[in-house]
Amino acid sequence: MGLRSASRGLVTRAKATWSTRNVSRRTRTIGTRARAVVCAARKEIISTDAAPGAVGPYSQAIKSGNMLFVSGCIPLVPGTTEFNSEAVEEQTDQALKNMGEILKAGGCSFDDVVKTTVLLADIKDFAAVNGVYAKYFPSNPPARSAFAVRELPLGAKVEIECIAAVA
Repeated sequence: MGLRSASRGLVTRAKATWSTRNVSRRTRTIGTRARAVVCAARKEIISTDAAPGAVGPYSQAIKSGNMLFVSGCIPLVPGTTEFNSEAVEEQTDQALKNMGEILKAGGCSFDDVVKTTVLLADIKDFAAVNGVYAKYFPSNPPARSAFAVRELPLGAKVEIECIAAVA
């Protein structure tokens, strides 16, 4: 018996177990639940002058349901288009300060962060960035991924985004 024949047999047995009436009623119920969830998860734009504005057509953060999605933060000094320093440690600190202000505007703190993504212009800066990052997440750090990328916006050395659970 080939794979196709075996899979047809499973489908036939499944059809025999569920009548058409039961399947359609079950489908309608699942569809209604899905629509209710989509309607409940509206998006709210989060913005603060305490952190640099977006450098493109995106929001500083979006709150949807009980989650806050913070866009990538680079080390711009709020109110300017300048970096605070050329040193990656100081850039990391400024990027995380900016993130903290956006988290606060969204009703969260670093303790609420469940996932971060760190983008580095140079993977050799990984250890230096970790040293600063650890100060913001001293215990129970969030899940994280880190990547070296070819370039970051405006020539930054680091960019960090996060997802936080809203209390």
